[in-house]
Amino acid sequence: MTPGVVAAAGLLGVLLGPLLRREIFRYAVPAAGPPGGSPPRPDGPVGRSVRRSCPHCAATIGAPTRRNPLGVLPPTGGCPRCRGVVGPRAGLVEVVAATVYAALAARVDDVLPLLAYAWIAGFGIVLGFVDVAVRRLPDRLTLPAAAGVAGLLGAATLASGQFGRYAVAVACALALAGAYLGLLLLSAGGLGPGDVKLALGLGFATGWYGWSTALSGALAGLLLASGYAAVLLRLRRVGRRDHLPHGPAMLAGALGAVLLAA
Repeated sequence: MTPGVVAAAGLLGVLLGPLLRREIFRYAVPAAGPPGGSPPRPDGPVGRSVRRSCPHCAATIGAPTRRNPLGVLPPTGGCPRCRGVVGPRAGLVEVVAATVYAALAARVDDVLPLLAYAWIAGFGIVLGFVDVAVRRLPDRLTLPAAAGVAGLLGAATLASGQFGRYAVAVACALALAGAYLGLLLLSAGGLGPGDVKLALGLGFATGWYGWSTALSGALAGLLLASGYAAVLLRLRRVGRRDHLPHGPAMLAGALGAVLLAA
């Protein structure tokens, strides 16, 4: 893409930041559940584990108002009413979104695949922050992420006639989700069902560029997660039985694989 498109993509990431912050606030719900929220259930059914009120002043957050029709949160990361911190630090979400969107626009040339990656990137940014905050990857985020990237890449397939390429992406998605399901069954708490569902969407995204990209993205994610855990163990910040967020490493590995392959 041209430098102008890359710059526009970065600006789009900045503009989406407040909307992404709203979703991070909604789904960053600890296992015990928030005041004013639905009963929690990590990685559970669609519609569960959503919070709606500020933990400091109990004001409703995320509801449309005359001044804020989208119910977004400001880049400062504070509650619109009491200014208490209710999300990631000021500007962090916006910087991450701008960087990811600009990087994708710089590497992915075709419009429909770029839209597919923009779709899953938006959900992925929210999922990454939520997983770090509360160690969960909600179905209401992982499943639309997978469905959206699959649908948009399907539209790209119809436009280009590359049906074999889409078949490989489907196979990679199923294989990666199956591999994570196997790890879930063997890990005794190391992974969660949300990791399996996230793997399905990431398998589509990386599989669009072939088996080698899907494999390298998966291995990169595992290596990043293992390295992070090893550092924390070395520093004695966690114990061997502590559950660590695996989603951010999966997302970073898949992003790196796509950027190198595109």
